[in-house]
Amino acid sequence: MKQEPQQQQPAQQPPPAGAGVPAFLSKLWALVGEAPSNQLITWSQNGQSFLVLDEQRFAKEILPKYFKHNNMASFVRQLNMYGFRKVVHVDSGIVKLERDGLVEFQHPYFKQGREDLLEHIKRKVSENSVYKPTIVIVSE
Repeated sequence: MKQEPQQQQPAQQPPPAGAGVPAFLSKLWALVGEAPSNQLITWSQNGQSFLVLDEQRFAKEILPKYFKHNNMASFVRQLNMYGFRKVVHVDSGIVKLERDGLVEFQHPYFKQGREDLLEHIKRKVSENSVYKPTIVIVSE
């Protein structure tokens, strides 16, 4: 019996960039980087966090374009579920209150120009579904 030579299978192509990244994170990445929304959400000066410059306008004007709601609390809840933390600035040992609706969030794998890190951000599996928000305190 004559054996047919086996045909080599073509090498599998690597998944496209962003494959395996949850939709929420892909949308957030696009949202922070897009010019039209930069008046309301933008990268921090050092690119290690992002700023929502006016929570009310952001919720009303930007959120509905990317998500199925205009609820800032729901957006923040999603951020927390993926391990993002609100940044609180401390000046001379006193916590500075947000001014005019400005709020800042950071995640170790959400950095300007490093879209490749998004795949490392995982949704938290909560213990007993208890919501436990935390904040990051930054000394100035």
